[in-house]
Amino acid sequence: MSSLSEQYRFAETNRLILENFGGVTSLLEIGCGEGHQSLYLQEVCKHLTGLDVSSKAVSRAQKRCPTSKFFVGDIFSQEVRDLTPFDLVIACEVLYYMSDIQSALKQIWGLSKNRLVTYYSGTMKKLDPQVLSLPGTVTEILEYKGSRWRVAWWKQAEG
Repeated sequence: MSSLSEQYRFAETNRLILENFGGVTSLLEIGCGEGHQSLYLQEVCKHLTGLDVSSKAVSRAQKRCPTSKFFVGDIFSQEVRDLTPFDLVIACEVLYYMSDIQSALKQIWGLSKNRLVTYYSGTMKKLDPQVLSLPGTVTEILEYKGSRWRVAWWKQAEG
C-alpha cells in the first residue's frame, strides 16, 4: 500500500472524487483495510466512515486515522444500513473479493445515490461486464508505470 503506484491511485481517486462530487460531507469506504487509502480520503470529506471484515485491519485503520470512524462488518449488515445515507460510497479494490458481485453492487446502490469503485486491470475481464452495464456508468482508466485501474462512478442526477 505504500508503493508509488498505490499512492498514485489514492491521489487520482481523490482527484476524481473532487472533480465529480465536490466536497463530500459523509463518505463510506467499503473495504478500508488498515486505512492506507483512508488517509487520503479524509482530505475530500468531512466525515469518513470505514468498513472492513477484519477486526485487526479496522483497529489499525482507527490508529492510522483517529478522527475517522471504523467498523467491523460487511455491506450486508444491519449496522451499515443504520448508518445511511452517505453522500458517497466507495469500494476501491474490493469488488473482486466478493462472491456475488451483483448483490454487492445492488447493496452499494442502497447506501448512497453517489458511488465510486476501482479495480485493477487484471480483474477487468471479470468485472467490466457487470460494472459497465449499469445505467449511468462513467469511467476513467488510471495508469502508472505499467499498472492500470478502472475507476467507475455513478452520480445522482441533479435537479
